[in-house]
Amino acid sequence: MRFRRRGVCLLLGLVAAWSASAADWPQLQANAARTGITSDSIAPPIRARWIWVGPTLTLRNRDSEPGWPHDLTSRDGYSYPMPTSVGFTIAETVQPVVATGRVFVGTQEGSVHAIAAFDGTTLWSAALPGGTAATAAVDGSTVVFVSLTGIVRGYRTTDGAVLWEFDSGRSITGAPLVAGGRVHVADHGGWVTALASATGQVVWRQRLTAPVLGGMAADLDTLYVGSEDMRVHALRLSDGTVRATARVRGQSFRTLWPVVHGPFVWVSSVTTPIIGSEYVMESLMDDSPTSTIEEANIARWLTGDTNGGRWPDAGEDWQRLFALRRTDLGSSFTVLAGPADGCGYPAHPPVISPTGQVLTYFKTRHPTFTTVGAFGTNYSIDICAVNPVTGGRIQINNGTMAGMWMWETDNLYAMTVCGPWLWLRQNFRGTQMVNLFTSAHRFVSTEIRTFDGGYMPWDIVYRDTAPQITTGQPPLLGRVGVVVVQNTGYMTENFCVTAMEHMP
Repeated sequence: MRFRRRGVCLLLGLVAAWSASAADWPQLQANAARTGITSDSIAPPIRARWIWVGPTLTLRNRDSEPGWPHDLTSRDGYSYPMPTSVGFTIAETVQPVVATGRVFVGTQEGSVHAIAAFDGTTLWSAALPGGTAATAAVDGSTVVFVSLTGIVRGYRTTDGAVLWEFDSGRSITGAPLVAGGRVHVADHGGWVTALASATGQVVWRQRLTAPVLGGMAADLDTLYVGSEDMRVHALRLSDGTVRATARVRGQSFRTLWPVVHGPFVWVSSVTTPIIGSEYVMESLMDDSPTSTIEEANIARWLTGDTNGGRWPDAGEDWQRLFALRRTDLGSSFTVLAGPADGCGYPAHPPVISPTGQVLTYFKTRHPTFTTVGAFGTNYSIDICAVNPVTGGRIQINNGTMAGMWMWETDNLYAMTVCGPWLWLRQNFRGTQMVNLFTSAHRFVSTEIRTFDGGYMPWDIVYRDTAPQITTGQPPLLGRVGVVVVQNTGYMTENFCVTAMEHMP
């Protein structure tokens, strides 16, 4: 089948402190640390509970609640009763946030919406000048959206009334971050601003050394943010003072964010080489008959050691994940993860497992968890934990492989961890889930069943055959993960918001 590609000790108490509660998912990746983990879970098989297709249309699965009218059972020859086009566009960088029984999402056209988590009813809609490509953030009774023209607005969660507005003057593409009763935003002018969540009053502003395109993360006293001169800054949450700065490899932080866990802030970057990751590092893996030898070879490769010309693509610029000490942003080791993704997408930031491990992608000859083989390599892409002492990999080995499909070196997935399940999500390929402790795997969703030379009989399929559902404008590209709150999952498509549940 052919597919089209688009361009040492971790404290579990810290995981618990920065995990989403069973009540909400109030900001990007669940919390200010951006760990992407919650104890809430849904087990497969999965079905669509409701599909929000704009303020005037919600499809509700007749099998989910008595009296709901729509047939949302996925099967051959059947398409959901979806429109062929919608007048709005949800950017691929927008993750739904869920708080107080409401789902919040914004569009590129400049509308923001609160949707009832139970049944998908539109509770309110409001305007956001300039539209948004970022995930919202909820703090108490205020939900904050940022716009592509630099407007920051706080809306009352109950009715959408505008409580306050701040104009940063430059575009904002990273998600706002809520911590300590304040919302923090960073813009393309290089300004980081802390605003009182309830009133919008400016608490402090700090200008960095270059524009900020990506996101932020925070611990209890420090905000971590990357500027486009590839510097990572540690700002005091209390007053914005820069207490440490470090430079990392890469060309950008766009569509990415740091993750705070253990003694480190884990920083992802867009690698400098732009040829993508297809068939890169293959000669190194040819020379790596064991996992131990492979890891030693990758350590050499990432320093630029070409092994006498046998590894011609070796170079420091392939480094993409950095473990910086929270105390001083110093580096104690190199993360030995080779290239992953390309063709316009950087590798997704890591997530934290239920056992407190940092999970990321590793290109390898010796996979143990996800699958053997992948398009774009003679070997494999695997998901492993990072050794927090050496930067090497700790393989996940449950005695069986998950057996994923549509696994490509340059078309990987956003990750979230919900209970024992690692959720994998992207708009083009769809959604998968795999159990971190058993390797049990499920294909959850895709837009079109018969598409791009493939056949996808997954749990949720919007259309049986092409064409794709068109949106108001071309969507801004990126990847964000599935959100799970209590026993329901939520995900954004460019053309809808979908709520998912276990199918009895």
